[in-house]
Amino acid sequence: MPARAAAGGYVLLEVIIALTVFAVAVAGLSSVLHSSLDSANALRRSAAIRRGMEALLIEAKQKPKREEMLLTATDPALGMEYRSTLEEVKWTNRKGEPVSGLFILRVEARDTRGAAGPLEPTDVAEIYVRRP
Repeated sequence: MPARAAAGGYVLLEVIIALTVFAVAVAGLSSVLHSSLDSANALRRSAAIRRGMEALLIEAKQKPKREEMLLTATDPALGMEYRSTLEEVKWTNRKGEPVSGLFILRVEARDTRGAAGPLEPTDVAEIYVRRP
């Protein structure tokens, strides 16, 4: 009878060790899953911000006058503000003559949900436009 009792104790110890290993493996997998979901959400948010900047860039580029190209838009769902700016480019051609009417159209995305203070650009997109 004592041999059977000792064998039963070893089985119980093996089950406890197996459950511990299983619990550690499940905890590791859940942390990996949580990290991948966080990364997917961050990528989805940055893609939405890029789409918002692209939309404002296209809209501003289609305006016929330079004054109309300065636009502002907000996205309350993302908590972002998009603002376009226009900067003249000082450039000369191969003959050394200045090229007039060449501008950089820039759209900046700023997070409006941040702390009080100056809003730093989260992302910037820019293109060259020519308006004589």
